[in-house]
Amino acid sequence: MKNMIAKNWYFAAMLVLASIPSPGRAQGFEGMWNFDKSQSKDIGAFFESGEMRYRMQITNEGNDNLVIEDLTTTEAGWKRSKLNVNLKGAETASEYPRGDLAIFSFEAVAIGPDQTLKTKATDVTRSSFDLTEYFTVLVSQGTYNVVLRSHYALSADGKTLTVTQTRNSRKYDEPAVYVFHRAE
Repeated sequence: MKNMIAKNWYFAAMLVLASIPSPGRAQGFEGMWNFDKSQSKDIGAFFESGEMRYRMQITNEGNDNLVIEDLTTTEAGWKRSKLNVNLKGAETASEYPRGDLAIFSFEAVAIGPDQTLKTKATDVTRSSFDLTEYFTVLVSQGTYNVVLRSHYALSADGKTLTVTQTRNSRKYDEPAVYVFHRAE
């Protein structure tokens, strides 16, 4: 009888612990991140030339949900795009603003007519996660379905964030490496 009560107590305690939100996994990524073009590589001509400034704001929305906001600027002003990410692995959708996509640099590529990106996070730890994005772009010949894979990794001191990206539309699928430093 005592054994049965102990097992039930243990099971109830595990259920309670599992229901408590875990902010720890998303916590280290939060904040404003400044792009460092000198440490980044294969990132595209706009970023490499310095014509475009780039910052990233990551906000923890609670319950392992992040909002990754890219802020890019050209002569036309700042452009914001927000990406919803669930670190528990649930697929999320985000709506991007109309217009050209900065990651494609000088190529004439804009977000597709539905403006939707779907994302899925995997391999989540306290200092890294992988993110796969699926979206359609408009090109001169019509539309193209893009799969963008990103690996987000924090340095041991939490002051540097490195984002390594590959996508199915890049020649030879060489990775682009974006390095950011935490804004103080």
